[in-house]
Amino acid sequence: MNDCEIIFRPKYHFSLNKGWINDPNGLVWFCDKYHLYFQCNPYSNNWDKMHWGHAVSDDLIHWEECKPVLVPDRIYEDYVKGGCFSGSVVVHENKIYAFYTAVTLVNGEITQRQCMAYSFDGYNFIKYDKNPIIESIGVDFRDPKVIYHDGEWQMVVGGSDGSALNRDSHGRIYLFHSNDLYNWTYGGILYEAKDGEGTMFECPDIFELDGKWVITASPMNRTDFLPTIYMVGDINFKNCIFCHEYTDTLDFGPHYYASQVYKDKYNRYISIAWIGGWEWMPWIKDHGPSAENGYRGIMSYPRLVYIEDSGLKLLPYNSGNNTRDKSDYYTKVKLSDRLKFNLFDELKEHVYINGIVSRSRSSTDLSISIFDMEGHRILITLDFLFGNIITDYTEADRYINNGPRIYKADIQDKLDVEFTVLKDGNVLEVYLLDGKYDFTSMIYPKQNKIGISIKVKDAVVRYREINIEE
Repeated sequence: MNDCEIIFRPKYHFSLNKGWINDPNGLVWFCDKYHLYFQCNPYSNNWDKMHWGHAVSDDLIHWEECKPVLVPDRIYEDYVKGGCFSGSVVVHENKIYAFYTAVTLVNGEITQRQCMAYSFDGYNFIKYDKNPIIESIGVDFRDPKVIYHDGEWQMVVGGSDGSALNRDSHGRIYLFHSNDLYNWTYGGILYEAKDGEGTMFECPDIFELDGKWVITASPMNRTDFLPTIYMVGDINFKNCIFCHEYTDTLDFGPHYYASQVYKDKYNRYISIAWIGGWEWMPWIKDHGPSAENGYRGIMSYPRLVYIEDSGLKLLPYNSGNNTRDKSDYYTKVKLSDRLKFNLFDELKEHVYINGIVSRSRSSTDLSISIFDMEGHRILITLDFLFGNIITDYTEADRYINNGPRIYKADIQDKLDVEFTVLKDGNVLEVYLLDGKYDFTSMIYPKQNKIGISIKVKDAVVRYREINIEE
């Protein structure tokens, strides 16, 4: 294994000591600890026979790995390509209730059904003796998310009108109701994808924020390649009606998948996602360095979630709010030409930096380049003339160099561009325009060190480095 293939473990992003992880399945403050649950294979780096892993934290940043809480040991989940798939947890009457998809073979067919388990301490779970609690609807039927609203429990489950692998199929989000968390009734189809929106909606989520309902999901085979989308509108739960207003994405990078939104102990909304996606999962052959005793899969840095008229904003958890005082940025550089400006003199292993670029109207574009010592780079360009954000992986490292992509963005009139760059181990997260446009990617730089440069005409750049331990 050469220098560029060494595994550089993240310090502030949770990963297993050994094994595979993907979707986050729950985050709750319970018994004076944050409990994070996630889909995993604790025995190897391969996706098979899924378990629910568990970790605890005091601050959502520093984590302690615990033993798995759900092991596929029942007939309804005992299958090598099945097991205990993703879901969610709720706290009710001093217990944690876990809802998950059990996957097994029934009469030779892969069958996905919803099950429940509960715990008095967050570490040891008892599976409900009448599982499954909801029988299958179609070939793809998974990832239950449970919330309490309108006097009863509500559950959304992802699905498809056909098969996720059939490009002519359309993703669905189903709705169920319950008074007691044990017995569930079918409400209907809350949303069905239009052509090109995805053949299956994985890991659906639902939450209310400032009087608006938000539905998120990770669509498979979506034509614009967005890994996680959100839809804003109003919901009539009783009649299973979603009055859809608009759709956008939580992250325009390639690797922010299966996002789930939870509340921290201060009652603020937090988003955590798996840094991965269906471009390689579950048939990963050669994505990123991996050793026999290594790991595959990382959780994102927690993000505070806000909503404004223009949509959602997601910012790093320790930022605490969605506004910034420009006087906080202690380094100031004026750029009068299209020259590249490096934010620091030498390449660094760990980066947490934020700032603001104040451009003139003559500046038609702004480019941020993240590069290593061998010239590999990821280029993010804001095109103010046509309202596009362009990501270019053409010169990126060999694991992720899959070319350019263009995303429509409401940026034509933005003169102040706030930015935050967080690089931790093999993870890169970029937050633009105060969290309106976020970008997440795996990254494998030479010797684990990167530089950051900005290219813009007629602008002032103010920025500062952050001590993440503060």
